[in-house]
Amino acid sequence: EKRLLANALLDFSNERFVLLSESCIPVFNFPTVYEYLINSGHSFVESYDDPSSRGRGRYSRHMAPDVMLYQWRKGSEWFEMNRQLAVNIVADLKYYSIFRKYCKPSCYPDEHYIP
Repeated sequence: EKRLLANALLDFSNERFVLLSESCIPVFNFPTVYEYLINSGHSFVESYDDPSSRGRGRYSRHMAPDVMLYQWRKGSEWFEMNRQLAVNIVADLKYYSIFRKYCKPSCYPDEHYIP
């Protein structure tokens, strides 16, 4: 996702960034969805504390002290975000390197890195 965002940011006319699954179908037509998102002051990124093995169970204690268990979140890999959040994610080196090093094999960074 970080590489997709970086490439999309190269086009300065892109203001919003959306990643959906092939099975996601918007309830409204494209012009309605576009108008809503382009005028929204919010990004839509799922993030929640999941105490199960699919959430906290994927945390690696090696991520501490930069990422502590109480900060660990889970979310869908699908998102919609504004340009500033996309820039912040692409510019991040600190947390991305921690996730690359310790978020494997069962961590699934696409469900934990952005949240």
